[in-house]
Amino acid sequence: MISPFIAAFTGTAVEFFETAVIAYAIVRAGYPREALTAVVIGHVLVAVLAITLLPLNQMLPVFWLRVLAAFLLTAMGLHWTQKSIRRLIANKRPRWAEDPLGKLKVSPTAEAAVQAFSPFVFLVMAKSSVVEAAEIVVVVLPIGAATAAWNQVLWGVAAGISAVTAVALVLHGRMKSVPEVKLKLAIGLVLLALGLSWCVEIYQDYPGQLEG
Repeated sequence: MISPFIAAFTGTAVEFFETAVIAYAIVRAGYPREALTAVVIGHVLVAVLAITLLPLNQMLPVFWLRVLAAFLLTAMGLHWTQKSIRRLIANKRPRWAEDPLGKLKVSPTAEAAVQAFSPFVFLVMAKSSVVEAAEIVVVVLPIGAATAAWNQVLWGVAAGISAVTAVALVLHGRMKSVPEVKLKLAIGLVLLALGLSWCVEIYQDYPGQLEG
């Protein structure tokens, strides 16, 4: 069963892409230390928190963990699909794609790279990093707990982050050319399909759970 890897990979990639776009814009604005440090620290903090919460999955039977994972996949896939369709119809892009530096109120400058470390830029980037990393955990943690396929899940997370990082490096300066709305729609449909297929499997197994 490769679905845990697919779910982890797609969920991670679409969430980390937003982080990468904002971080790339901040790097180009002259704040590479703040951007890279915030991304690493934000994801490490969330990963540590996820590991500490991992033993809690033993409090729920595997069947109900599967229900939770299926619900989260279906809900997130449906949410991303609906949001992406609305944006395609309105021909709009998310704010972070159109203006990734909007909240920072800074403009690209060559002098910024040699200035002192900016706590403000770091904190804004760290906030974005933590939020997106937390959304990745919301997707992958129940999947791993429900399927026990932790190797697939971890490889999926690593592959998602690596793929997005590679795309950012290859495009270099053309990040805005990525059709993120269409990509999010495609990934939303994938997660929705996976979630619904898991719901069907759970429904088929439910009589057996009652007998048990």
